[in-house]
Amino acid sequence: MSGNKTWKILQIVPAQSGWKAVHCDQSADREIKIYNRAIICWALVQPMGEGAVDQTEVRGMEQNLHGLIVVDDVIQKEGAGENETDRNQYFLGYNDPDAHKESDYWMKQGHERIRMEKEKRSTQEGQAALRIAI
Repeated sequence: MSGNKTWKILQIVPAQSGWKAVHCDQSADREIKIYNRAIICWALVQPMGEGAVDQTEVRGMEQNLHGLIVVDDVIQKEGAGENETDRNQYFLGYNDPDAHKESDYWMKQGHERIRMEKEKRSTQEGQAALRIAI
């Protein structure tokens, strides 16, 4: 199952040089890795698909192997991989070219996000087990 969203792009404007989207993931040895990706432009977007809320938001757009994508979490697979490592990439926030937040800040954000995702997954697995037992 994929948690990736589909977005309808309503408008695009260029981004000031220096803006970055900050993502994190967990390596096989359980280290948190931080990725900074350049924001190419800003987009006014609307979520599409099942469960989408009818509202707009401004999101950065970044380059990937297949073209420009709207900045979001990248859910590769549900659950944890070997050794309980989390294989997903989570969007942490935008790094303003004037702010230059330090890597320690983003490392703390990354650790917190991975912890929260593991708790959420554990709760969902517990609820699924309870439904089966009932």
